[in-house]
Amino acid sequence: MKSTNYTRICRRFFADIFEKLNISETSKNKQLEKADIAMVYQEYYSMVVMNLLLGFITSFISTIFIYLIFPHQITALLMLIVSCIVPAAVGLYYIGLPVSKAKSRGKKIDRYMPYAANFINTMSVAGISPAEIFEALSNVELYGEIQKEAKKITTEINMMGVDTITALKNAINISPSDKFKEFIQGILGVIQSGSELGPYFKRCVNKYMEKDLIDRKRNLESLAIMAEAFVVTVIAFPLFLVIIFSIMGMTSEQGIDLVLINLIAVFVLPLAYFGFYVMMSSGMGETV
Repeated sequence: MKSTNYTRICRRFFADIFEKLNISETSKNKQLEKADIAMVYQEYYSMVVMNLLLGFITSFISTIFIYLIFPHQITALLMLIVSCIVPAAVGLYYIGLPVSKAKSRGKKIDRYMPYAANFINTMSVAGISPAEIFEALSNVELYGEIQKEAKKITTEINMMGVDTITALKNAINISPSDKFKEFIQGILGVIQSGSELGPYFKRCVNKYMEKDLIDRKRNLESLAIMAEAFVVTVIAFPLFLVIIFSIMGMTSEQGIDLVLINLIAVFVLPLAYFGFYVMMSSGMGETV
């Protein structure tokens, strides 16, 4: 998420409110950096307030039209409920977005850490300095969010004239991944102690690769359990249920209860499929 003309207009309207409230600028900006939201906190939360107002106005106008067309106590209650729920949902979404995005980025960084550490170790063996290693890493799209972290370090060194140690310390402060912070902290410790980085990188690669292997085995086991649950819940069980209902219908004078079968087919099965989709998309079967 980046700064746009819309967010800048929002900031002009509401920035003074945040200055009067004297909100901690440093902590809020760090949280936005961790979430890779390229805005200062005044601009982002001004956008949140504007979206709250727009959500309330849009929902209120939409429901008041419904009330004018169908004047009734239920539509009046609907107008009240929707006008409250929509702004609340918009506010909760945007307020929680920086934290959720930071957690998501942290998981993605952790997932690629073994391979990025291997890349760094290979570059270090060739005698390349840490600044040049992170510059090379910032050009490799294969490592996803780690590439963005490397770009931040490289930008501070090359464009802002910051030394490598200071840039690495700043990277620790704005990184959403504890594993990446620990890795960078280890680099700083080795540099400041005057030791060689090669053995440290090699130890990190071995540790991360072993952990990654364990996580992948655990991932495969959890996926196998989810696959078995999926087959039993939404494939085998409905078939057995239809067979049982059919047999009961043939042996009963009332016949087959089609209402119950249609209810299962139209509501229960789609909800079950959606539940498994939510579990998979939420990362239950992924390594972290």
